[in-house]
Amino acid sequence: MKKSLLIVSALSLISTSAMASQARLLALGMNETDNEGMYHVSDARNMFLNPAYINLYSNHAVFEWGDTGLNARAGATTSVATLNNNTSSPKAQGGVFKTYGDFVYGLYFGNESNTSSLLRVAGTSAASAMNAYTGAATSPQSKMLQTADNQVDLFFGGGSDLKWAVNPTVAFGKDDARKAKDSAIALRGGVIGSGWDAHLNVSLASKAEATDTIAAAALGIASTAVTQEFEGKLGLQVGGSYVFSGNNRAFGYVKHYGWEQKDSFGYNATQQANIGGQQGTVKGDFTSYYLGWGSHTDVNTTDKLFYSFAAKKTDINLKFSNKGEIRHIALPLTIGYEAQATDWLVLRGSVVQNIWGQQDNKNVDNYAAGGTRLNKVASNLISKIYGGSGKKSLANSTQVNAGATLSFGQISVDGLISATNGTGAQTKSATDSNAPKVGILSLENLETSVAVTYKF
Repeated sequence: MKKSLLIVSALSLISTSAMASQARLLALGMNETDNEGMYHVSDARNMFLNPAYINLYSNHAVFEWGDTGLNARAGATTSVATLNNNTSSPKAQGGVFKTYGDFVYGLYFGNESNTSSLLRVAGTSAASAMNAYTGAATSPQSKMLQTADNQVDLFFGGGSDLKWAVNPTVAFGKDDARKAKDSAIALRGGVIGSGWDAHLNVSLASKAEATDTIAAAALGIASTAVTQEFEGKLGLQVGGSYVFSGNNRAFGYVKHYGWEQKDSFGYNATQQANIGGQQGTVKGDFTSYYLGWGSHTDVNTTDKLFYSFAAKKTDINLKFSNKGEIRHIALPLTIGYEAQATDWLVLRGSVVQNIWGQQDNKNVDNYAAGGTRLNKVASNLISKIYGGSGKKSLANSTQVNAGATLSFGQISVDGLISATNGTGAQTKSATDSNAPKVGILSLENLETSVAVTYKF
């Protein structure tokens, strides 16, 4: 019993309990590609970082509004791809969590991984990515490899002195018209002890393949069948956190994935110089390191000031004949505030700035005879997140976020307070989780990334 009280006490150091959604953490400065959670801010979303957190957030249902996920097309001078779960195009998802005796179980739909989507975009055939390209902005949809669609997460956990949970994940999709299919299997596991927690997330299988008839006369591509395939190797994410004094918590993780991609299209030199691509099998790998410190100050009985400092490093290797490399590092400082404005309204906001950051990338967007072999859509997407080719310091990194929760009894509505540009249209952020926005408060579109939570 004493140990159980210690665990509860240690967890209370993170923040007050909150059955919330991505919107709350985005407003408090969450800026991680997969939006899995924040180690130093207590929130139900952290169950995707460490599934043992379901033991703290049972008996609720959450439904997040959004789109179907990845969107990719060829454009007039560039290509566009939008990942899931960012401020401009959130991904629809939701689930239910319930206690059963001493255990907790849950079922969740649609929490697709941005990292997985990014790698499948990078693994798509350069020719298929530019299908039917004519040079017009209204070019048809690219024939991208399918992402891990229709994902289902199962949760089961329990424990008193040591809380634990497992979270198997499966995703399957099929498109007979394209002779396309995708699948993914992963397993998360985690524990929460007295003042510490740890998790291990394993990607057991990830595969996408398609055979399409494509054509792009503007690029010299006659009607031809192209077979493309992405096959992920064993992927791992290992991490955790530790309370070392007072409200101070150290945290970190390492995330690594490897894959092979296959492309049957035979590119000539002109096509490679214009759109990239390489016939045959190409290997790639992705590694992300995250290490930081976070804490909070109780301003009064209801309001809190959060702050954290972290180091984030991402390495991506694309082993084409002209090897592509992404080397990106940032040291973000985050300050957030959450206030109980009334008994039915909570307001929150944050500011994030990279104290220092640098990119050192090779063959990302330099299309030429000796340049990148990435497809155009992947090149554009990676450039938005990690920058284009070249070595330089990260600039213009200040981000300001705001959000609110409206409470109606057992129902709460979370959202980001809408940011718009000068014309009144919703601002499109870059594909990083919560990139800089320039805008005004729009009363016509008060909350974005909206989610409804019901406690029972």
